[in-house]
Amino acid sequence: MLLIFLGFLGIIYDILLICMNPGTFLDNLTTFSHIWSVLGGLLIFTGIFRRRTGRWPWSRWKKGLKITAISVLGAGFLISLICLLFIWTPRTVSMSENCDYVILLGGGIDKNGRLPQTVRRRVELAAEYLEMHEDTLCVVTGGTLKWLPYAEAPEIRNQLIASGIKSERILVEDKALDTIQNLSLTCGLLAEYEGVSEREILGRSFIIITSRFHLRRAERLAKRMGFENVQGIGSKCGIILLAQCYVREIGAYVKLSLRILLTKKPERIA
Repeated sequence: MLLIFLGFLGIIYDILLICMNPGTFLDNLTTFSHIWSVLGGLLIFTGIFRRRTGRWPWSRWKKGLKITAISVLGAGFLISLICLLFIWTPRTVSMSENCDYVILLGGGIDKNGRLPQTVRRRVELAAEYLEMHEDTLCVVTGGTLKWLPYAEAPEIRNQLIASGIKSERILVEDKALDTIQNLSLTCGLLAEYEGVSEREILGRSFIIITSRFHLRRAERLAKRMGFENVQGIGSKCGIILLAQCYVREIGAYVKLSLRILLTKKPERIA
């Protein structure tokens, strides 16, 4: 019964995540949160199979297949644990630290043009920082994600202005579709705005503001792409979103590591 109960919890969690940040039909169909329904379905199947037959579904597997499955699961668990240790240890600074520019990273938008809780918390943190450092310029970055009708950055800008930040202190980059593009397009935007080369921009001081779970990966990318002085301030994630955010970030961190290992990309901007 426990497995069946946990399985239904997984499915309910998936539904709850979609309700908290509603997307279009295709966006809801392809959302990462369905991993919880898949896991829930497997648990329910395992529980029902066990109750009806008195055996586990894998009881008839051949020894070689069992060893292979255990090895794959063990390797996956170990890799995930190592990535999680990195994710938990970003390079952070206090709110009193000065910098030339803040990069405020987007993280989604719903079908109604509203920002999800994780992004709203980033905006609140950025507004607090910018109020303390009146000479710092902020770049908000985030484009129109697949299957959604709105770009993130303009709405993030609107929320910053609503928080009391002057519009002339905010630059909008509304084309980026991932963290790599967030950083590369931000560098180009700042170079054009300041009338200097991208190489010179890379030498200036930056603070990245994003969710804490995303901060280590963003910093790793920034260093690899040539940002010489970059640190981070991370916003908190709501308790109900912790499992979703960290599981997704582990997958993203593994994907980034494989990309660097296999393709040597992303390369330095300038």
